[in-house]
Amino acid sequence: MGKTIEIFTDSSRFSNDLENQVKNYACSRCSILVYDASNPETTRTMDSKVAAYNIATLPAVSIDGKVVPLDKLKKGRFSSLVRQFWHNN
Repeated sequence: MGKTIEIFTDSSRFSNDLENQVKNYACSRCSILVYDASNPETTRTMDSKVAAYNIATLPAVSIDGKVVPLDKLKKGRFSSLVRQFWHNN
């Protein structure tokens, strides 16, 4: 069973890079959901999830509701984070 990976963006110029990086690292079984603050169709859901996950800044990424430190993602350690969450849950 794959993980649910959520990407929270604000349409910044780095958002597309982050989204592509997450998609490259995610396994084929993972479900990827993208919430964009500028998209009125996802704003309500995004706002509730941002509050529930205590996200303070965008962009942000979560795996099964747990926020992933972006510095680890930028260092290319996302796949190891997915494995870590997989084995710990």
